[in-house]
Amino acid sequence: MSLPSDVVERLPHVEGILNYLAPMADKPMNFAYDTPPGVARSNGIPEPYRVTIYDARPVAARLSLDDEGLAVVEHRSAVTDFYDDDELRRVYYPEAERLVAQVTGANRVLVFDHTIRRHVWGGTTGRREPLASRSPASTTTTR
Repeated sequence: MSLPSDVVERLPHVEGILNYLAPMADKPMNFAYDTPPGVARSNGIPEPYRVTIYDARPVAARLSLDDEGLAVVEHRSAVTDFYDDDELRRVYYPEAERLVAQVTGANRVLVFDHTIRRHVWGGTTGRREPLASRSPASTTTTR
């Protein structure tokens, strides 16, 4: 059973602008690394849309992957340092795999990568550096 629209409309919410990929004839591409001079990082053009973003926490227990396409699941991780790549691979990857399998019923789950993102004022544009986090994903496109 999906949540009735009157329940959704009463949830706490904010308005925001989200960028979607504008329709295009070419196959979209976006490189997640710095490209050589003269090579664009992306050929996509963002198209902004004003959307309502709802806080699902008040109805978390009523959400299901089958009906709403999302679920809110509480999990206390044994990870003590989320900036330690080795600990993430040793502890968090297996935790995440077990949790996803438990919630979805999957018989096999594989975590293959992770990216730590946080905004560092005056920091780099997201290049990977030893012991550095990547900046939040950019909403701008270089043409």
